[in-house]
Amino acid sequence: MNLFLPWKVSTTLSGRCNSRMSNNLLVRLHSLGDVVLASGTAVAMSQSGKVSFASRALYEPIVKRIPGNIESIPLSGNWKELRRISRNFSTVVDLQNNLTTRLAFAGRNVKRFHFSRRLRRKVLLGAGILLPWRAEEYLKTWSPGGDPSPVLTRHATPVQGRFTVGIVAGGRWPMKAVPAGVITELARLFADIEGAQVLIMGDSEDSSLAEHIVEQCGYRDVRTIAGEGGISQLISRVERLDLLISPDSGPAHIAMALGVPVQVIFTSTSPALGFWPNDFKGAFMVDPIPCRPCHRHGGKKCATGSEQCRRMIVPRDVFQEAMCLLP
Repeated sequence: MNLFLPWKVSTTLSGRCNSRMSNNLLVRLHSLGDVVLASGTAVAMSQSGKVSFASRALYEPIVKRIPGNIESIPLSGNWKELRRISRNFSTVVDLQNNLTTRLAFAGRNVKRFHFSRRLRRKVLLGAGILLPWRAEEYLKTWSPGGDPSPVLTRHATPVQGRFTVGIVAGGRWPMKAVPAGVITELARLFADIEGAQVLIMGDSEDSSLAEHIVEQCGYRDVRTIAGEGGISQLISRVERLDLLISPDSGPAHIAMALGVPVQVIFTSTSPALGFWPNDFKGAFMVDPIPCRPCHRHGGKKCATGSEQCRRMIVPRDVFQEAMCLLP
C-alpha cells in the first residue's frame, strides 16, 4: 500500500528550500533491521546539523524514534521521487546503494555504503570469516569515527513488580524461525519458574501459530499479541518488556536499540553475516553446525534436510542463557 502523500512532502520541501535548515539527507529505504542499524549513523550526522532520513513510509515509526535533530521523509520507493527530493540537500549519504538510489543520485557526488557480496559468499561457503558489523560500516560512510550503536528513544519501561517476557513466533523465513515446540516450552519455563507474563509476538500471518502456542501453555499467563498493530505498536510493546526472545529478525534489533535485554536464537543465520557486533552477548546457537550460515536471510528449506540448527535447540539452555542477560 502506498502511504506516500505528494502534497505533504511538497509542502515540506518548499519550506526546506526557503529555510535551508537541513543540508544532510540519509537514505535507507528498507528493511526493518537495516533502518534500525542506520540509526547510529543518523545520530552522528545530527551532530553537524539537522538530518532528513528518507525511508519507506512503513518504517517511519522507527525514524521518529531516533534521538537528535532527525526529520523523517516517508517515501513510496520511486527513484524519480527520491531524485526530486534530493535536490534540496548539499550532502547525501546513501546507505541503500541499490538500483533505485543509483538512478536517483546519478551524476551527483554521493557518500555510498559499499557492500562486498564476494565476502558474504565466502562466509556462506564456510570460510570461517566474519563480515564487519553493518552499523559500523554505515557510520564509516559518513565519518571514520564515532559510536555506530543503534539507538531508539524509549518512552516506557516495564511495569514494576511484574516480569514480562516477549517471544517472537514465526517470521518470513521458515528456517530462521524458532520452532513452535521450543517457544511453547520456553513460555512454560518462564511462567512456571519465574512467574512471568509471556507475550507471544509476530505478524498477522503468525496469529494462528501464536494461538496454538498459547493453547499448549494451558492455564499459564501466556497470551498472544501477534498481528496487533504495525511497527509503531511493536516498538511500544517491546519497550515495556523485561526480556525479549527472538530469532535473528527486526524485533530483536528494535530491542537492542531500545536497551531491552534480548536473546537472539540463531538457526540458519549467524552473527558472522555482520548484522550483530562481534561482542554481542545475547547470541544463542546450537554448536557445532558446520553448514551455518547457509542463507543470507535464513532460507525456506534446509539444504541437508536435517534442520539440525533448529531441531537441536534445548529450551532449558535458551532459558538459562537468557536469564543471565538480566541485571
